[in-house]
Amino acid sequence: MTSTTRHFWAAYLDDLAYPSVSLAVVTGILSWFLWVVVNGAYNLYLHPLSKFPGPKLAAFTIWWKIYVELIQKKDLVEMLFELHAVYGDVVRIAPNELHFAKPSVYHEIHSPRNRWSKDPVLYNAFAEFESSFTIPEYHRAKKRKDILQPLFSRKSIISMQHLIQDCMDQMCEGIAKQHGEGKSTNILLAFRCLAVDTITSFCFAKPANALAAPDFQAPIERAMTLSLPMVTFIKYFPAIKTFVAHCPPLLVSLLKPGLIGLVNMRKTLWEQVLEVTKHPETLESASHPIIYHALLNPASGHEIPSFTSLRDEALLLVFAGTDTASNTLTLGTIHILSNPDIHKNVVRELLEAWPRLDDTPRYEALDSLPYLRAIVKESLRLVQGVVTPMTRVVPAEGAELGGRHIPGETIVGISNSFVLLDGSIFPDPHSFRPERWLEPSSESLDHWLVTFCKGPRSCLGVNLGYCELFLGFANLFRRFELELDGVSAKSLRWKEAYLPHYEGPDLYVRAAPRSA
Repeated sequence: MTSTTRHFWAAYLDDLAYPSVSLAVVTGILSWFLWVVVNGAYNLYLHPLSKFPGPKLAAFTIWWKIYVELIQKKDLVEMLFELHAVYGDVVRIAPNELHFAKPSVYHEIHSPRNRWSKDPVLYNAFAEFESSFTIPEYHRAKKRKDILQPLFSRKSIISMQHLIQDCMDQMCEGIAKQHGEGKSTNILLAFRCLAVDTITSFCFAKPANALAAPDFQAPIERAMTLSLPMVTFIKYFPAIKTFVAHCPPLLVSLLKPGLIGLVNMRKTLWEQVLEVTKHPETLESASHPIIYHALLNPASGHEIPSFTSLRDEALLLVFAGTDTASNTLTLGTIHILSNPDIHKNVVRELLEAWPRLDDTPRYEALDSLPYLRAIVKESLRLVQGVVTPMTRVVPAEGAELGGRHIPGETIVGISNSFVLLDGSIFPDPHSFRPERWLEPSSESLDHWLVTFCKGPRSCLGVNLGYCELFLGFANLFRRFELELDGVSAKSLRWKEAYLPHYEGPDLYVRAAPRSA
């Protein structure tokens, strides 16, 4: 008897000796397969959304979306434009999810009257526990948001704008230093370090000191850039989030060295939370009101968040306060420098409003400059903020959207891209044209500028964001003579990772300090 034959009969006899094990495995596989088929057939023919158009595989299983995003590595929003071109204004993109193309539906979904919950599958990917951004239910999220809202009010931002200007000064000093060394500046890195230090100074009275890193190569910035694409994986496989959250720092440094900066940031915030909860008197030493003054104030009558919830709140504020601001400043700068007329116009306006370099104007003065305001709005429009649909759950009684009845518990959304790049609202939508915001009819466009979202779950930091954008553009273009270094507007290439995630070449700008 050959060796192969002996192994075959040994395996056969083992199966006879343990029939229950083999039977259980086979039964399990068959049961799973049967469940997939039956559930898929229900989704295709009997589900409340079965009459809505879309790819059959999308209706059959959520694995269609997983395949598109993780295997094909295709941007979901890119796929959505293709699907709407085939199926019309409403497309079923998952067994229980619809996406809409008409911009008007955006304001129906995000109406101030609606109290719809966020889709937990998407938003649970951003935090281990709860934060004002990730709490699904409106009434619970509103309680948390109301606690923080006064800190982010326009009045509060105006009173504390010196914190932002201090960060601007440090960034400009770093840019000037690079010029003195004969170097160009990676403007995306500079703006990301600016945004990190601004939000950490504002929220915690302790900047992350990203701007102090040589050539703006800050570990925390690098870690945040590397971690953002993980959102696409985590929303489908949440166990990854738990693993990363509890993974020892040494193992993280071995698996993905660039993420160690994020681990250190989480550690710092955790220690900060422990310190202020154990010793509330330390808050008295803060130079200005910070988030812990609000969240840990028992006199306010709200429930004090847990340690982990406080840490997640802090961490998400840092991410939210970094990406959109830095992306917008970067995109606007590259487009301005790609168009000599736009560059000349914004510099002329700034020279008139800011004649002496040592007399820096305040945000309120800059906010009144029409061309600078147009630059800010057009940059926000093209950067789009969040590009992944910010999905909501239709209440149990159902709702009317786009003239159609949508069954209760359906997940619905519309990407910002379908509003901000709509040619009927913004003619020539892919072009950077600030003048569109100076036309007599431009006031109506504000209704469609949804970069910071609209409705009851809009961005908490919108006032901080606008202040940072006005000060950022003004300081850069007034204090430096600028030109692109080997890049152009075509270099602005992004990949969808909830937010746009830049994947193009390094964006270098030559920046010579102005003498007056």
